Amino acid sequence: MQNTPLKKPAFKRSWKNFLIDPKFQLRYAFWLSGTGVILVAAITVVFYSYIRNNYAVLVDLSPMTDDAKALLYDELNQIIVRLAAISTVFILMMTFLGVIISHRAAGAVYHFKKVFRLIGEGKVDERIQLRPGDDFQDAAADFNQMMDRLRDLQGRTNPPQ
Repeated sequence: MQNTPLKKPAFKRSWKNFLIDPKFQLRYAFWLSGTGVILVAAITVVFYSYIRNNYAVLVDLSPMTDDAKALLYDELNQIIVRLAAISTVFILMMTFLGVIISHRAAGAVYHFKKVFRLIGEGKVDERIQLRPGDDFQDAAADFNQMMDRLRDLQGRTNPPQ
């Protein structure tokens, strides 16, 4: 029997991986989706009030049968239900995007905190290494440059004995 190397399982992200800092990320997603809810509610109120009033004028004053008028009102209600469904999907997408977008910031902040903690423990050679695409790349580079400069200055003032 031939020994074959075991395949490494494919990397799968779970929500736990995306929620690096749940408090920050969910608050971010809440404000983003909350803004979406307010926007959708405002549009719904304006749309419904204008359409409903215009429908009342056009349908009720037209020489149609009551069945035709009822059919038009049913179609209006179907439009409203479809718009509500689309708005719900929109808000869910906004929430999901809020979590995804905040992931890049939360991941960077997590790495900053981790390196700060390690440096506080005396491991002054630690540096911040962010993933490509993470936010705060310039701040990480500036911090790493500052730590290198401090190390160089400390080396000049305290020569090895």
